[in-house]
Amino acid sequence: MAIDLIQDDMEFTPKCEAALVEIFGRFDKDKDGALDDAELQAFATATNGEPFTESDLEDIRSNLMCTKDGKLRKEGFLQMYNLQTNAGDEDETWKDLKKHGYDENLVLIKAKGAEQPAKDSSTEKTASAD
Repeated sequence: MAIDLIQDDMEFTPKCEAALVEIFGRFDKDKDGALDDAELQAFATATNGEPFTESDLEDIRSNLMCTKDGKLRKEGFLQMYNLQTNAGDEDETWKDLKKHGYDENLVLIKAKGAEQPAKDSSTEKTASAD
């Protein structure tokens, strides 16, 4: 059975938030704390097999936390997943987490999608559950 993604207050569990922040970091190639269009499209393609449509990008820029020049901030990335998960689409969030190499305990097994090496799985054995 998979661990919870959301706490009673509708916020992510610390383990889920850490996993999403790690995924965000893989695609934030310039490490400026926001995903520009190219970084966002790389994330979309790695996650869904295809880039976001222009309409999707407009929705992201209009409804999520973005910089003044339209880059998706880390907080907006978390907001996107929080909205999805709390709207009853937790299965989709799990699909994305697994696509990016996480197991049902939110342990990173193999990083995917942004040419990052996976953590050594031998160091994961001592990780405590939340």
